[in-house]
Amino acid sequence: NKPTSEHWSAEAKFATVLETASLNEAELSEYCRKKGLYVEQVKAWKSDALRGFQNSKEHEQGAKRQRQ
Repeated sequence: NKPTSEHWSAEAKFATVLETASLNEAELSEYCRKKGLYVEQVKAWKSDALRGFQNSKEHEQGAKRQRQ
């Protein structure tokens, strides 16, 4: 029994984002069909990852200002 995509770990979702980063729309659609995913899910995971990196950058800048 494979876990449904809602139960995938953050690491598995991030790995999927990395695996699909260079794919065009047709390739992404094919990838998703094979994995039982929806293109919209993968795009949402990518947005979540980018938002996380942005939050991390803002956190680092805030910490740097506090040290000064």
